[in-house]
Amino acid sequence: MTRTTANLLLLVAAALWGAAFVPQQTAMKTLTPMWFLVLRFAVTLVAMAPLVLREARRATGRPDGRAWRLMIAAGLVFVAGNILQQTSLLTTSVANAGFLTSLYILFTPFAAMALTHERPGAAVWPAAGLGLLGAWLLSGGIGGGFVVGDVLVTLGAIGWALQIVLIGMAMRATDRPMLMVVLQGVLVVVVCGAWALAHDPISLGAISAAGWELAYTGLLSGVVAYSLQAIAQRHTEASDAAIVFSTEAPFAALIGWLLLGDRLSPGQWTGAAAIFAAVLLVQIWPARAPA
Repeated sequence: MTRTTANLLLLVAAALWGAAFVPQQTAMKTLTPMWFLVLRFAVTLVAMAPLVLREARRATGRPDGRAWRLMIAAGLVFVAGNILQQTSLLTTSVANAGFLTSLYILFTPFAAMALTHERPGAAVWPAAGLGLLGAWLLSGGIGGGFVVGDVLVTLGAIGWALQIVLIGMAMRATDRPMLMVVLQGVLVVVVCGAWALAHDPISLGAISAAGWELAYTGLLSGVVAYSLQAIAQRHTEASDAAIVFSTEAPFAALIGWLLLGDRLSPGQWTGAAAIFAAVLLVQIWPARAPA
């Protein structure tokens, strides 16, 4: 596979993830955030079962104690990020959620510095300022349309940053990526399922009404997009992948505009552009330290 083909596959994955913000929001008409996460990842787990079994048969060894601790830590952060992101969609727009989620690329160097003592490159500091300015403008600026969902999705972006670093540490300790993905899904189902069973109502009618949303997020956004990522990133550079993944945000805004009629004000478009510019800056700055 050529590098260009790999990057095109990553672009398809980013489009699938960006478009997923729409079904994630529309499913909230009938399902609570917790039940949606439980059902979504249950679909993913069923579909991924053959992949993780195949990986287990081909594995040369089992993860040790440190690898398990890192994978579980990454999985718990993954749970928190999903809960924050999904709950945010009750009040914020698909476009806002997409762009604010992309802040994880700015937070990741700081998470790496905290967990691995890796010093961020010089580009991180101006990019962080630009990204925070963009987040402020996107959430309404002075006296604008600020909602609590904007705060939740930004906190979720911090969770995604921590998860990226922890997954990197875990995958250096073991070569079981499919196991990592499945473990994350299991933790979501267990944690969110425990809460949902105790606090949230559910009915077969509600599940049926959200059928296409669960199918899309569980299969296309989950299994297909993650598989494309796993395949393509073997044939391209990490810096390429990060830049391509940053297109998830404009894809979310475009699909939200086409399907839900979401509209951004000029100030919010300026904020979105600032976040996008910050994401690119932190990836293409010439003096950026190699990962």
